[in-house]
Amino acid sequence: MQQLKSVQALRAIAAIAVMLAHLQGLESQLSNTAPLLSPIWISGVSGVDLFFVISGFIMVWVAGDSPRGTQSSLKFMFSRVLRIYPLWWLFAAVAAAYFFVSTGHPWDVDHISDAEGPMHLLKSFLLLPQGSPPVLVLGWTLIHEMYFYVVFALILLLPVGFRKPAFVLWALLIVVSTALQWTGFFASSLLSLALFPLTLEFLMGSAVAWLILSGFTRFAWPAVVLGLALLVCAVVSVDFTVAHQLQPTYRMLAYGPAYTLIVYGLVSLERRGTLSGLMPNSLVTVGDWSYSLYLSHILVITALARLYFTHFDIAGPFDNLAFVVLASMAAIMVSGITYNFFEKPIVQSTRKTRQRLFGPSKTQRS
Repeated sequence: MQQLKSVQALRAIAAIAVMLAHLQGLESQLSNTAPLLSPIWISGVSGVDLFFVISGFIMVWVAGDSPRGTQSSLKFMFSRVLRIYPLWWLFAAVAAAYFFVSTGHPWDVDHISDAEGPMHLLKSFLLLPQGSPPVLVLGWTLIHEMYFYVVFALILLLPVGFRKPAFVLWALLIVVSTALQWTGFFASSLLSLALFPLTLEFLMGSAVAWLILSGFTRFAWPAVVLGLALLVCAVVSVDFTVAHQLQPTYRMLAYGPAYTLIVYGLVSLERRGTLSGLMPNSLVTVGDWSYSLYLSHILVITALARLYFTHFDIAGPFDNLAFVVLASMAAIMVSGITYNFFEKPIVQSTRKTRQRLFGPSKTQRS
């Protein structure tokens, strides 16, 4: 399948944005001087919202018109499970090992009791919702991803013509639950996960894929401009330091449409050949590494921060600048190594096994 470079570039931007948000938090927490990164960088956590829009887009793009039946559903879930879980298990295990070395327990003893610990670990590794974030906190987003994949696989059981109405009904259910505030800040149960407002971002991305596949790409540039304008408004209006009950709704309403328009605009431009040669190869490469970068960066930059600020926190902003640069480079290097020597071999092996089990895939879209 010919790669959509615009999507890979956006994946890179999303992962880097989340990393910079966490760098800002570590710098503020551990540095004795004024942080180099201002609080505005916390908005980088909205890279998660961009990931959700992209996920919805890609799933429809590659599998939305798969033949009806259990084979399509099983093939889809086979690919998704082996795409998500192995890398998650690797870094969740690293996080559990860190907690064990630090506290004698493979979980965060400040938030998880001894009695809750084993079940907490089990649910964390299986990516099941629970009252606390997973052992590696970033896994909360993967819980939402897997929920979307499961429902998507069920929709693949329907005839192709029934799938768009099914997505509309799904979206209406989430709109109603959001309007009535049936879910809180955190998806702590299967019911709250099923009704969570951020699911609408996946569905926005799905709508974009169907729109472009229908040939509707005429408003690409206005969509990019409007999306960027809405993104600026979102950064200004959404305060990620205020963890009140409606924050998921606010961030979905603020960031979901902005990123949806940007994805629609850039992919439409690429399909029309307008972006030919404009996407930096380096950004596309980091996009390939984005899943590894997303899961590994918090471990890498936290370890570096605790070492760095213990010994090099005397020169004010110069030390902080060096930390941001070194930590960013280290996180990206680790993600590249992880991708090439762990993630990519698994993806290639999965592809071959899937072909043996389910037959060769149809020619996929460029």
